[in-house]
Amino acid sequence: MKTKQLGNSDLFITPVRFGASAIGGSAWEQSLAPIHRALELLDRIFQTAATVLALVLVAVIAWFDYVTGDFSLAVFYLVPVVLATWYAGRVSGWFIGVLSAAAWLVGDPALSQAYVHPLMPYWNAAMLALIYGIVAYLLSTLHRLQAELQERVEQRTASLAEVHHRVKNNLQIISSLLMLQAEKLSNAADKAVFDECRARIYSMARLHEQLYSSGDFSDLDFAAHLREMAEMLVRSHTPQGCNLALDVRADPVAVDLDTAVTLGLIANELLLNALKHGFAGRPAGKLTVELYGGDRNEMTVRDDGRGLRPGFDATNNAGLGLELVLGMTRQIRGEAKIENEPAGGTRATIFFPSLLPSKTVKTEPQSKPTHHD
Repeated sequence: MKTKQLGNSDLFITPVRFGASAIGGSAWEQSLAPIHRALELLDRIFQTAATVLALVLVAVIAWFDYVTGDFSLAVFYLVPVVLATWYAGRVSGWFIGVLSAAAWLVGDPALSQAYVHPLMPYWNAAMLALIYGIVAYLLSTLHRLQAELQERVEQRTASLAEVHHRVKNNLQIISSLLMLQAEKLSNAADKAVFDECRARIYSMARLHEQLYSSGDFSDLDFAAHLREMAEMLVRSHTPQGCNLALDVRADPVAVDLDTAVTLGLIANELLLNALKHGFAGRPAGKLTVELYGGDRNEMTVRDDGRGLRPGFDATNNAGLGLELVLGMTRQIRGEAKIENEPAGGTRATIFFPSLLPSKTVKTEPQSKPTHHD
């Protein structure tokens, strides 16, 4: 198999600014002007429809009020008041409120005649109009605050998306610079070090890209990232002449960004170690990556290669890669177990706690073996 090196197109993306100013300024705004006008027209039509519906409800309630006679339906007039206020605005709500009070006064003559003082029904109607007006004011204020809160959330979300986008671009620029520097090196070992560093940076960049692409900045599905990273490393780091089969079985496990970055670096080191030491000089092999969710999540990277040398102790004989694995595993309050497979090869298992148990979904793992020549 020929080793595929990642090119500039893989690791460098020109930064893109969010917002209209990055896409053409006034020309972009002019192209959107008809859409804005259409939306404004639809909003006016919707407000008018809500007001008309409120008027119909007032008429229906007034008719029932007139038919029932001695039973007051004053509380039912709140329905059209709320409808008009929420969908057509405060002024419309006040108008429907005053109209509802007048409808109550006219539509309930039997109840009005029961009062001793002739002005008492008008006083009660005025109190009803005041109550309806207060309800309309409170609802309109709540609606305005909700709209402002939604606008702020959208602005914060857009800002956070741009932050992740810029971080991703900066990481990819660093990766491209490392690639350019590696091209000037003649020593194969030095180039390998640069390639490993670029793989680590690329893993972190992809996590930021997945976050801003999904729009959910609280957590992400690490299974998708693990699968993509395994396929990318197998394509670029499989030893020449080795027909390698990749088998990824991953449950969807939701983790926050910090945990995802750490797990990504751990998986990157384990995969690189397996590809570097497990299959050198072999015509074929199999690499298996597993991720299982639950109360205690489990990530495993195993191969059917040469295995660990006798008496190997990861805590005392580890190189830089395994030292990073052990240190980062402790960082996420996890546990690392590296051992030989009984049938041959090496198994590295990382146990880590479920940080988001409510969002971790356990499904049947799907095996998708991939062969690389």
